[in-house]
Amino acid sequence: MENKPTIVVVNDFDYVQGGASKIAIDTAQMLYDNKYDVIFFSATHKENNYKFKQVTTDQKECLTDGIKGAFRGIKNRKVEKEFAKLLDSLDKDNTIIHIHGWTKSLSSVIFKVINKKQFKMVLTVHDYFSSCPNGGYFNYPKCKICKKKAMSFDCIKTNCDSRNYFVKLYRVIRQKVQNKNIKKIQGNCIYVSDFSEKVLKNTNISNWNSIRIDNPIDFPKVDFKNSSKNEYFGFLGRLSKEKGIDLFCEAITKVNVKGIVIGDGVEKERLEKEYSNIEFVGWKNSKEVSEILKKVKVLVFTSLWYEAMGMTALEAQSMGIPVIVGDECATSDYIENNKNGLIFKSGNVDSLVDNLKKCDDKLIDKMSKNSYEFYWNNPYSKTKYLDELTKYYSDILKR
Repeated sequence: MENKPTIVVVNDFDYVQGGASKIAIDTAQMLYDNKYDVIFFSATHKENNYKFKQVTTDQKECLTDGIKGAFRGIKNRKVEKEFAKLLDSLDKDNTIIHIHGWTKSLSSVIFKVINKKQFKMVLTVHDYFSSCPNGGYFNYPKCKICKKKAMSFDCIKTNCDSRNYFVKLYRVIRQKVQNKNIKKIQGNCIYVSDFSEKVLKNTNISNWNSIRIDNPIDFPKVDFKNSSKNEYFGFLGRLSKEKGIDLFCEAITKVNVKGIVIGDGVEKERLEKEYSNIEFVGWKNSKEVSEILKKVKVLVFTSLWYEAMGMTALEAQSMGIPVIVGDECATSDYIENNKNGLIFKSGNVDSLVDNLKKCDDKLIDKMSKNSYEFYWNNPYSKTKYLDELTKYYSDILKR
């Protein structure tokens, strides 16, 4: 691409608040390092030392700022004004707006501005907020996947929010305004898994031009070590009900094998009392996690909701650790059953128990080798991500 376009990376936060924010910041940094003119537009700000240009409205996350924050979540007028001002300073024929997250602070007014100013845009689909009011197609009180049509009467009357029904109604109003703003755009989107694309079939963005680009991952390559002789079956993640931590603990206990849990959360204290047979090591930094994973023979991924991309599972595979994963989770995209891992029926403890019982040394030995080869034969590198992303930018501009 001779005349490199300006890329406006859009995200609620300009710091690592979650997976989507990390990808947004990494994307901006990679583009900047490769001589692209990058502008990072956000609403919620923390001091940083990024070299690329930043524009922020410097506002609190909406749901932490009372009534006025809730109104901003529906329509953030300051974002509308500042984003329009920014776009007016740019060449719409050589600019791409790349959106990562907008529901926490920015609001869907960004789509309204993009449409009004007629800029080309691409959305990386990190979650399901483009269609589902709570962003996960998940009923939190019942702790199960929601199969209702988003924004149908049946959806609206259901209290699926993790807080209360008043928050659900707020999300419904926000979604209604968002749907109106999105409906007017013929956009482009990047799916990070085939699974999430299937979930969003026949929704607001399913008629957009789309492509599959895996998130960039920067795991260091380690020498292969077969995991079959390791000590534990492991769980890595936030200790909350939707992550399926209870399912993991129950299955490990029934099979009577050694379990280790890496992570923290609201359920930790209760689980430690209930499952004294399982080792809970709490939150650990990335270096510490890598060291603990060297003791894990199989990582068990029990998330009860769809997820979007299983970074944890890929990290395990990069170390030669096979994964057991539920069939209603995007992580299953990366598993060939009985080859580099096992797939069980999501949320079903008996199915998970059956799969744990299969894990003798011979099967783990095979899956460990295959997991390592699966990952490193085609690693999810930053170079690969940047090549695919910039090619997509070029295609969008030509279109």
